[in-house]
Amino acid sequence: MPLRAKFNRESSFCSPVSIESSGRNAITSATGATFEIYDTDGTTVATELATGKKVIVTAVDGLTKVTYTVSVNAAAQSGNSGSGGSPSDTLVKSTNGRLTLPAGKAGEVSLDNEVVVSIPANATDKEIKVTIDKLKDSQKLLVNNEVLICAVFEILKNFPENFTKPVKLIFTFDPKQIKGNQKPVVFYYDETKKEWMEVGGLVSGNQITVEVDHFTKYAVFTLNQGKEPVKDPSADFSDISGHWAESSIKQAVSIGLVNGYADGTFKPSKSVSRAEFTVMLMNALKSQEAGMELTFADTAKIGSWARKAVGQAVQADIINGYKDGSFRPTAEITRAEMAVMIAKALKLSIVPDAETGFSDDKSIPSWSRGAVAVIKEHNLMEGTGTNRFNPSEQATRAEAVTVLMKMLALKGK
Repeated sequence: MPLRAKFNRESSFCSPVSIESSGRNAITSATGATFEIYDTDGTTVATELATGKKVIVTAVDGLTKVTYTVSVNAAAQSGNSGSGGSPSDTLVKSTNGRLTLPAGKAGEVSLDNEVVVSIPANATDKEIKVTIDKLKDSQKLLVNNEVLICAVFEILKNFPENFTKPVKLIFTFDPKQIKGNQKPVVFYYDETKKEWMEVGGLVSGNQITVEVDHFTKYAVFTLNQGKEPVKDPSADFSDISGHWAESSIKQAVSIGLVNGYADGTFKPSKSVSRAEFTVMLMNALKSQEAGMELTFADTAKIGSWARKAVGQAVQADIINGYKDGSFRPTAEITRAEMAVMIAKALKLSIVPDAETGFSDDKSIPSWSRGAVAVIKEHNLMEGTGTNRFNPSEQATRAEAVTVLMKMLALKGK
């Protein structure tokens, strides 16, 4: 069963590798210090890096063995080439906006000559899958009269954790759109606050470069030099005047706990998803934890804007998920679920199956009754006019904000 050898030709060795076999032929004319030996069907039989060593090759039948002697003679490198490289240092590149990068490798991915993402070696200990997409409906993201001078790019990777080394982003912009004392600046879109956050950038010609530790939506805007974008987060919304939660909503917006919508509304009666409430809660707690790696069965359905907050809530033992292993990020949070999360966040003493004092006490699930009781004791949540708690009702944005502001007031005592 003949064997063939494949040699790597990228090293600085200039003398040939010689392979001597005991009765079998092999290709011996190649330069390099690494090689692979294959069976005739293309299957790798052995991979070795050896100098003056014996290599025992076992064929794919598991029985036939052949001994090869490998000798590699290195010649002195000429000049000061400074190559010093090896196959493992090779930069992995892609120009179609898609890149799969082995753990520890350096890589570069670009799209349409408009954006380049340069990832240094060992930026993470995981395999990285990067995608770059140019958003076609970016105008809906521009709510404060931002002036775009390049497309909005959504740059994503296959895991939520930040990079351990800075990743370089290079954007090409249109300098003709820059007027007067304006300058180009890179911004990223904060999915939680629903607003653009300034990153900065170093300008060279029609390109601007920044270093970041995470991926999301990025774009280049013009910015008047010496002036900061002005935004009044406590500005009135068109739909909260006279609302029973108006004061709480304004307070929550002013501290960055929650934001309104691009159309100038807050939508106080809109229900809140489990992911949305988790983000609000962790914003209120100002958690500095990195968060646990998520292992929910439906982790892939948790938006990138919420993953860190969910991971922080898991780490703080505020959420555990359902019995089937799911988190259900888009499910609307119930009043019972909200009570349990608030009680855990405040580390209140929960007495299982405690009497709640609500008229519908018997309809409150046993897993939440203790939390509901202690929440009522601290006046964090109230019932309706008939003293019903309504545990299965979906919590609204107004209710969520009000409870969180009460939580912060109690926490500050």
